[in-house]
Amino acid sequence: MARQAASELEAGTGNSQPEILDELRASPPMVGEARARLTALSAAARSPAFTPEPRRAGAALREILAQPRYAGLNAGPSWTDRLGYLVLTLLVWLLERGGGGALSTVFWAALGAGAICLVVMLFFLLRAIRRGPRREARQDGNRLEQAARDRFAEADRLAAAGDLTGAVRSLAGAVAAALGDDRDWDRSPLTVREIFARAPEPGALRPLLVVFEAAVYGALPPAADDYDRAVAAAAPFRRRPERAAA
Repeated sequence: MARQAASELEAGTGNSQPEILDELRASPPMVGEARARLTALSAAARSPAFTPEPRRAGAALREILAQPRYAGLNAGPSWTDRLGYLVLTLLVWLLERGGGGALSTVFWAALGAGAICLVVMLFFLLRAIRRGPRREARQDGNRLEQAARDRFAEADRLAAAGDLTGAVRSLAGAVAAALGDDRDWDRSPLTVREIFARAPEPGALRPLLVVFEAAVYGALPPAADDYDRAVAAAAPFRRRPERAAA
């Protein structure tokens, strides 16, 4: 029956659902996981992934533009740009009015001062380039570790309160932060599956991925046993931020 279902699914959708086809053709067939994925796909088909919300889209755009990486779009020229422009303007002015011994002396003095300024600017620029990535990497690492710890704690709190759907969301978010992506699910350009693919052993996260997709995309609250398996799959990533904080 499972192989027949796989054949019918392949006839209707081609190879667009390789995970479900593999589960149905496994020996023994992984019927439960295939059913959860099919249910999630059906729910997603009935609920469009995007509903136009101009206000929310505008707020999201402003939030993105407020990130440090886009600060240069709203800021004016840096002090190095202004200094360089001033030096070049002075050199052009001197060249246009060059001539005579006194002006020649002023010209070469200004040229020397400009060269010194450019060397100083280049020195500070190179030092900032060398130090910037290391500092940003440390800051990003600390932020991601904190996000992972917070989301694991939130998952434990929600699970204790009986909200397993919310708990599995936070659990998947904690693993995503441990893998380097701390954005909210509705703002990240990557799917959970794509983020989990970064893990050293993506297959080990399969129990968490299946429960997450069924709960979030399929609106199927996870059973306690399924959630326990998801917690076990996320356990190695829970220990990473704890070790970093120790």
